[in-house]
Amino acid sequence: MQLLDFKNHEEVELDLCPQVNCLLGDNGTGKTNVLDAVHYLGNAKGYFNPIDSQNIRHGREAFLVEGAFALDDGAGEQTDRVACAVAKGQKKLLKRNGKAYSKLADHVGRYPVVMIAPADAELILDGSEVRRKWMDMVISQYDRPYLDRLMQYQHLVQQRNNLLRFFAENRVWDEGQLEPWDERMVPLAESIAAERARFLAEFTPEFDRIHTSLCKGRESVGMSLSTKVKSGEFGKALVEAREDDRRLRRSTVGVHKDDVLFRIGDHPLKRFGSQGQQKTFLLALRLAQVEHLARRVGRRPILLLDDIFDKIDAHRAGALMSTLAGERFGQVFISDTDPERIPALLRDAEVPFAAWHVTQDGVVAITEPSNTSTP
Repeated sequence: MQLLDFKNHEEVELDLCPQVNCLLGDNGTGKTNVLDAVHYLGNAKGYFNPIDSQNIRHGREAFLVEGAFALDDGAGEQTDRVACAVAKGQKKLLKRNGKAYSKLADHVGRYPVVMIAPADAELILDGSEVRRKWMDMVISQYDRPYLDRLMQYQHLVQQRNNLLRFFAENRVWDEGQLEPWDERMVPLAESIAAERARFLAEFTPEFDRIHTSLCKGRESVGMSLSTKVKSGEFGKALVEAREDDRRLRRSTVGVHKDDVLFRIGDHPLKRFGSQGQQKTFLLALRLAQVEHLARRVGRRPILLLDDIFDKIDAHRAGALMSTLAGERFGQVFISDTDPERIPALLRDAEVPFAAWHVTQDGVVAITEPSNTSTP
């Protein structure tokens, strides 16, 4: 993998291990930036900053991130080379094997990447929109028709809201003008709600199994979908909500109001879970995401673990390393400020790894990787 003028890195070239890759160093040296470069290659965008031009190294005009994905789709191994380039004032360029994508959406799901970072706490602590986006992102990586329906629905909600605001600003009310929008929204909303329910029904057992492994069965957790969209009934719900819609100037019912409820025992995780319990929940959530995508997409996602040892104890950390040793997980990248902690845990779990020391002056290999493979 190669980085050129990406964030704080002038030029970096890494010969990666196909199992676990450790990026070790002080805060602020750019460990997380290397993980974000891998995220760019897999998802055509950064995880931490969606504004591409702000990921260019200070004082430079462009960045380049390039890497190779070793694939085995049953017909023998092949290597896909992916390059992502961003120049100030120009459109982002993403190439696969030398050919540029006409639509970046065509890249989604081809090389799945899952990031676990401290910012994931917002999945528990923030509002329902964050959890909806997480759920939609996972489903969209293997179900393109779902993504198309979701985009159509969001456009219809926006247009319907514009009409409601027009009514309010002009002191008029014409329910007949809402009916065409409602008729188009109903089948989309019911289809989206049904797919979200199917997703959680498949996802929850995977999550439960991994969470039990991480906490040694000491905690009982769960998740469920909260939605008011029911098959065959959403059209009636839209009609019943029109007075609220009129008063609030927006569409008050629909899948854009769905939520995923996280709980510990019979209580909301946000209010009753300790920091360690919340961290373990998020780890299990992301690891289950890896397993779910591997089964759905047909290849193991790359797993990026940024500063994961913050607020989890040694027992949970050791359980995580043992979990990563399982065959169901593919290539892993881990960052940490402690130069010895992760390598020691990986040796104890007998997991092959490579490690690099990251400083302000560059990235230096600590151990030589074996059976190297990049992205």
